[in-house]
Amino acid sequence: MRVDRRRPLRLGRLAIFLALACVSATTIYPLCFMLSTALKSRKEYLFNRYGLPSRPTLENFSNAWTFGKVGRYVGNSAVVVVFGVLLSWGVCALSGYALSHLRFPGRRAMFLGILASMVIAPQVIIIPLHSMLMRMGLLNRHIGLILVYVTLATPFGTYLMASYFRSVPHELVEAAQVDGAGHLQILWRVMVPIGRPALVTLGIFNFLWMWNELLLALLILKDDSARTLMVGVATLRGEYTTNVPLLSAGLFLAALPVLVVFLIFQAQITKGMTMGAVK
Repeated sequence: MRVDRRRPLRLGRLAIFLALACVSATTIYPLCFMLSTALKSRKEYLFNRYGLPSRPTLENFSNAWTFGKVGRYVGNSAVVVVFGVLLSWGVCALSGYALSHLRFPGRRAMFLGILASMVIAPQVIIIPLHSMLMRMGLLNRHIGLILVYVTLATPFGTYLMASYFRSVPHELVEAAQVDGAGHLQILWRVMVPIGRPALVTLGIFNFLWMWNELLLALLILKDDSARTLMVGVATLRGEYTTNVPLLSAGLFLAALPVLVVFLIFQAQITKGMTMGAVK
């Protein structure tokens, strides 16, 4: 009588698959519930909160986009996120190259100081940050929020780019210097093409964080015309009563770009995070 030794392995894989399926269901269900609620009228939601919409309607999405000013908030978020990601690319690429391939006194202490700043929670520096931005005249201005985002994204971005650039052989840098290239030319022509996976990963992480961030945006951008999407969607909730289908439509519109970016680049995130350590 032959014993199938692969049976315990199959059962183990099935158990892991079922466990992961349950975890995935707990993540996907809130999104499905939010979409189902957004497709209901306010009256239908009051009488049928948890069932599927009997007469789906896109009126809530239209009202959220126009009357809820979600369209304006999307434009504000796009400006902040695009310039924030571009500026963080430049700062982190420069600092990562300097800390990985340049030799100067205090380089290790500077790198450790940058890493140590990662443990500082933004909530701890809210009061001095607000006072500094007020004195500089950067409150209610997108440039103020962009600079804050870039500053907070620099420690992790510097660590990521420095770790990746260390995998580049120093002989390539020396060969470029022999050909007469300066450090900026080396960074642009040698390091950036090689470090493209890490840059893409850094851009994705910064996009997801800057798009979803609420606390700092609420603190810095107080005028309605300057609010980002997450702050604007939060205002759809009334003080005494809330139009839940309208709020769900606004939340779904806010989450849609994040979902699209994550689904497209999820493999790149893992690849970029591990490639620098494996090389």
